[in-house]
Amino acid sequence: MISLQKLFGKDDKFFTLLEASADEARNSVQVLNRLLSAPSKPASLQDFHKAKEADKKITEQISTALVKTFVTQLEREDIEVLSAALYRIPKTCEKFAERFIICAALVKDVDFSRHITLLDQATEQVVAMVKLLRNLGAGMLDKAKEMNREIQQIEGDADQHALDLLGDLYSGRHEPIKVLALRDLYDLLEKIIDRCRDAGNVVTNIVLKNS
Repeated sequence: MISLQKLFGKDDKFFTLLEASADEARNSVQVLNRLLSAPSKPASLQDFHKAKEADKKITEQISTALVKTFVTQLEREDIEVLSAALYRIPKTCEKFAERFIICAALVKDVDFSRHITLLDQATEQVVAMVKLLRNLGAGMLDKAKEMNREIQQIEGDADQHALDLLGDLYSGRHEPIKVLALRDLYDLLEKIIDRCRDAGNVVTNIVLKNS
């Protein structure tokens, strides 16, 4: 017997798919952090490509499900926007890995520990925020806003760290080619955290609409 929830499309498949996408985004960052923790070791794009392709398949599943589902608990546009925001995280991680591999010899002695911490914190918050969507209702808006403020704080810390690093890069103590390489890598790392911030903003807006 088909339940009314299934009949009208209000099952949990979109929540499940969005959570899976958030998990893949976090997985891509964990792969990235392993690379950053040992920059002198040989790196491969395979794991990054695998994570991105896994998230791409989930994004395609969401698009297909939207076409086939008559009614959704969340607005279709919100599902699409959040899905796209989550997919940009592993996509940017792969782009970073491509650049990192090219200039690995120049950055093998660089300390990325602060980036590792910030990236881990940001994606942990994204996963937790996406899981909030299953329980929309009273009290969720305050919780979503609080979690989003935490992501904003992480992004602010990342911005300050980026400024500190730029000050060091332009101090004249480094070879110009290394400065160029690191500037590019730092920009991409900052962009990954920006993607996390974007996803957090989307979740907060969805919770606001449904509160």
